[in-house]
Amino acid sequence: MKEWTVRPNVKLRLVDPDDAASLYEQIEKTRPQLAKFMPWGDSTKSVEDERVFLEYCEGRIAEQKLWNASIIIDGKAVGMIDLHNIDSDNEKAEVGYWLGGEYQGNGVMTDCLSKLLEIGFEELNLHKIKLLAEQVNEASNAVAKKVGFVLEGKLKDEIYSNGAFHDANLYAIVNY
Repeated sequence: MKEWTVRPNVKLRLVDPDDAASLYEQIEKTRPQLAKFMPWGDSTKSVEDERVFLEYCEGRIAEQKLWNASIIIDGKAVGMIDLHNIDSDNEKAEVGYWLGGEYQGNGVMTDCLSKLLEIGFEELNLHKIKLLAEQVNEASNAVAKKVGFVLEGKLKDEIYSNGAFHDANLYAIVNY
């Protein structure tokens, strides 16, 4: 499996269905927070659900429509980060991410997103990467700004999560 070092104890590794149990453990521990901002937060109900999702990701990666990695801390999968809606013709993609609650608040996601931008621009030859964050998700908005994303607009009722539609900030970063 291909992997990239973010910090000595933090790596990004292309998705592997064998990470399903570890990722599901973090989903269970962080479910109330994830369900607040992620449409899938309530629907991933088992290790098997997560394994099926990871297998789906492998297929999308093979089609070059997705780049998806597990965030590995001290050898354990504890979150994910991805480039989705990859549009090779227009050299753009969108980013998404989540991290288990016990690993939040110490810059891990900021560092992982910085590494993802490097991969997207240098290895995948993207020109523009977009990021959507619910306006009320202060942590996600802060991460976007810390790595240099620029607010391009505010989108009304853009994200459906936690049983309702929410406004989102649209950020982007361009590789010049």
